[in-house]
Amino acid sequence: MKLAVLICCYNRKPTTLNCLHQLYQQRLPEDWQLDVHVLDDGSADGTYEAVAQQFPQVRLYRGTGSMYWNGAMRFLWQRVLPCRYDGYLWLNDDVALFPDALLRLLCCYLEQPEQHNIGALVGTVVEPGTDIPSYGGRCSESRWHPLAFGPLLHPADYPRPCDFINGNLCFIPQHVVNEAGITDERYTHALGDFDYGLRLKKTGFALLVAPGLFGECRSNSKTGSVFDRSLPLSRRRKMLDNPACFVPVSQWLYFVRRHGGLVWPLLWFKGLLRKLFPYVWLLLRADTHKPNGSEKTD
Repeated sequence: MKLAVLICCYNRKPTTLNCLHQLYQQRLPEDWQLDVHVLDDGSADGTYEAVAQQFPQVRLYRGTGSMYWNGAMRFLWQRVLPCRYDGYLWLNDDVALFPDALLRLLCCYLEQPEQHNIGALVGTVVEPGTDIPSYGGRCSESRWHPLAFGPLLHPADYPRPCDFINGNLCFIPQHVVNEAGITDERYTHALGDFDYGLRLKKTGFALLVAPGLFGECRSNSKTGSVFDRSLPLSRRRKMLDNPACFVPVSQWLYFVRRHGGLVWPLLWFKGLLRKLFPYVWLLLRADTHKPNGSEKTD
């Protein structure tokens, strides 16, 4: 198996180096080829130089400084597509992989009787020192409201179907990219993974959560976020315009129109409220944030 690992990083050198250390400690068959592609999006803490020095086998790229997760993934994906890998692994640099994580994840895929139907295989990661999922797969809680994000799924002894995928640790086979392409350029940071998974489902592919736990990754905290009431309202308002803190409203409106089903007009209207009256929106939404997930909802 020939696999491309896609990682983006920005200004967290120890975290990035630890991720790469754990990655290169993975126990894999000798005939498996693992090519690691890292995009450093303008770090000022010496991440690029440290990676180049400590991991010379990494294929390293420099970003523009404003590429964020989705932009970085698209950049890397476009660079590696001509190499014709068997599949692609999204890996966040804040994930500390368990020693056998990649072996179990990829063997799960290879053992499936209908590999051609699998669009994405997600590996669940947990809060450090616990068995509480922090990122992985989710299901919709409603048939009529497809974007009713349910809680993170706990892995079972078999691959569990899901509706939404987090990009922290996720395997995408090559045949999927041949048919469905890569992530959408309209997204900057968040929603790129959710949108891609939903597109795969509409194409007819299955999204699966692999059995077991695969690593540790601390989830985003409400503290210091848009929903932190201890922060001045003016500061929280500015955070709404920062893609690293919250989904830009134009991207959310596009997302709900594309995937919102019958309720998309209501979701679109709520997004429009944020655009026109952001302070009112913040006051109304301050107590409705769901923990253990990135700020993807409106």
